[in-house]
Amino acid sequence: MKYSIRDAAIADAPAACEVVRRSIAELCIENHRSDEATLAAWLGNKTVANFEAWINSDRHVALVAEGSAGVIGFGLLNLEGAITLLYISPESRFQGVSKALLVALEEAARSTGIRKLTVGSTATARRFYLGSGYVPEGSPAQGFGLTTSYPMSKRVAP
Repeated sequence: MKYSIRDAAIADAPAACEVVRRSIAELCIENHRSDEATLAAWLGNKTVANFEAWINSDRHVALVAEGSAGVIGFGLLNLEGAITLLYISPESRFQGVSKALLVALEEAARSTGIRKLTVGSTATARRFYLGSGYVPEGSPAQGFGLTTSYPMSKRVAP
């Protein structure tokens, strides 16, 4: 699969929102267990208006992965060093897109002087982050509804 990683633009907001919503609904079943209340809570702030705000914010780095069919992934890093979103389309799973987005977010963090990244991983993504050099940091916490968030971190600069 051919794709590229680039800065997100406001025009990407509808497609990025759809990718994230589909990824949560279709790829994170282990987390939400198809519980309607959990899905509603998790998807509640995943709106086009919020994606526009995040992309336009000077407090975030927003990146998209783009393939031949358009946006296939979205990553969001706040400038305090937290990866707040990293999702890909179900069709793009296991093709290196998540890893490429993560590497690009780590590079963006280093370029802005961030030395350590944190993430509240889902159960679904936990193995991915562990394999990317992230380590557990603290006890698991309640996430949206039935979900559990696994705090993790990685030093990205000396």
